[in-house]
Amino acid sequence: MYTIPDFATLRRTLDRLYTRYSPPRQGESDDILGTLVRTILSQQTTREATDQAFGQLLEHFEADFHRIAHAPSHIVEDRIRRAGLASQKARRIQALLRQIHQERGQYTLEHLHQMEPDQARAYLLKFKGVGPKTAAFTLMAAARMPLFPMDTHIFRIFERLRWLDPALGDDAAHQTMQALIPPADRLPAHMALVAHGRTTCRARNPRCDECPLTEDCPFGQQLLTEG
Repeated sequence: MYTIPDFATLRRTLDRLYTRYSPPRQGESDDILGTLVRTILSQQTTREATDQAFGQLLEHFEADFHRIAHAPSHIVEDRIRRAGLASQKARRIQALLRQIHQERGQYTLEHLHQMEPDQARAYLLKFKGVGPKTAAFTLMAAARMPLFPMDTHIFRIFERLRWLDPALGDDAAHQTMQALIPPADRLPAHMALVAHGRTTCRARNPRCDECPLTEDCPFGQQLLTEG
């Protein structure tokens, strides 16, 4: 039986995750292009590795996107190596920057503030290496658009909590959960849920005995009973 949680259950769940993982809160609008580059770096790696790689990239090139775009690729790779997949990510970031400058005459995506969320997301999806999650996260985090990107970790957690029927298609699932999460919680909820899925509510060998959500999680309660 799958049931959309009431507000009290949702609030209790999010607050417990925030206590465990201390995710960043939604702030003012940020630089969209910088956030997009950082989000590409974050693919298939940890938050700590992303922070280090992005910081090293900006420090080495003095936060100059023109220099990053036209630098020898091996130098960019070396700066972002901590984030993994350095060769692939360097090529994609440099190609993205060059394409944006060719189209806009400058290194900026601030024009996306003038677009509707679906239009802005479609614009970002045309760039190689920018998938639905990367596009939605960038617009949520940097442009404060009313989006809530979901990935494998978040789907798994919501299914185990019995909030989300796995038979739902991806679009329906996204729309259902996006409407459920209050706008001010979307960034911290996304970050905390991803951290929870990576460290505790794992696909294999979930750590239900260490989970702050077990009280409200049918999956966790059943696993602990059987164990």
